[in-house]
Amino acid sequence: MPRRQPLPDHLATELRILFVGINPGLRSAALGHHYAGPSNRFWKLLYEANLVPERLNYRDDGRLPQWGLGLTNLASRPTAGLADLTARDLASGRQVLRQKIRRYRPRVVALLGMTLYPALFPLEPRQPAPRPGLQAVTLVDARVVLLPNPSGRNAAYSYHSMLEAFRMLAQVVAPTHPPTTGESPPSDTLEFSR
Repeated sequence: MPRRQPLPDHLATELRILFVGINPGLRSAALGHHYAGPSNRFWKLLYEANLVPERLNYRDDGRLPQWGLGLTNLASRPTAGLADLTARDLASGRQVLRQKIRRYRPRVVALLGMTLYPALFPLEPRQPAPRPGLQAVTLVDARVVLLPNPSGRNAAYSYHSMLEAFRMLAQVVAPTHPPTTGESPPSDTLEFSR
């Protein structure tokens, strides 16, 4: 019987970036490591965007805090896809994620998957879908960067466009080069809707 336990978070205080996935996939849950799917590009993107100094794979997920990076998921229950999550899974996940951000105080929360944004910040009717990049909202006190889901099943974004988004994230957290977004920094902290 395959293992279907929630994946452990990899967190530390004062992270540069907290990567937040939607929830663990079945393969990741079976192997006990984040982004373990054979076609998942997360680990390659981290290295090619210069967010880590060496090539890593899913077995290295516990090492990320040494570079100021953390891993968690909105929902902890492993499923085959987002459609298998319930409203209760998402509501509980929002509350737990908010607590983690308060406790660990990351500078940036990187949402891995375009569907994460409306799960955290419900969109108004006719409001355009968010685009990848630095968002004009915060989670607790952390800046929010929206990234395409690096899953190999994500055909909406090419590898090149994903890499551009991850490189932009690297610029957001670069200590000597603050990002330019063309917008004023957000003045209010938005909390999750209940």
